[in-house]
Amino acid sequence: MKSILELNDKKIPVVRTDKSLNKYSNVVLFPEKVEKAKKAFEKAGLPDLKKKGR
Repeated sequence: MKSILELNDKKIPVVRTDKSLNKYSNVVLFPEKVEKAKKAFEKAGLPDLKKKGR
């Protein structure tokens, strides 16, 4: 692993995540917003990413 000084020389941002936040990885913190988003996706649908337009 590179030291912070080596990373600073290359102008790469240094980000450290707090490991204690992993307890929230499988927890729904805003269930009403998740439900609202699910309804929006049911109504509008998702774009087809398999099209060969690009």
